Amino acid sequence: MTKEEFYFVVETRKSFEFIYKDKTYNMTFEKASDGHTTIHFGQLYEEKTYDSVGEFLNTAKVENHFFKDMMDII
Repeated sequence: MTKEEFYFVVETRKSFEFIYKDKTYNMTFEKASDGHTTIHFGQLYEEKTYDSVGEFLNTAKVENHFFKDMMDII
């Protein structure tokens, strides 16, 4: 996944799923009660919520690796 592909997923609010080391990861989007969009990401059925793309890129992990550092192998 390139950065451009990642931002396309974010802009279009498309669900994204991938498998890494036999574990399924899922990213979905939901509109919060105050109107902003939150990102839900993590292993299937164990997602965490992120309030912004910046927070997501700075903290989301796949195992012990930051998501942003793994985009090229996803």
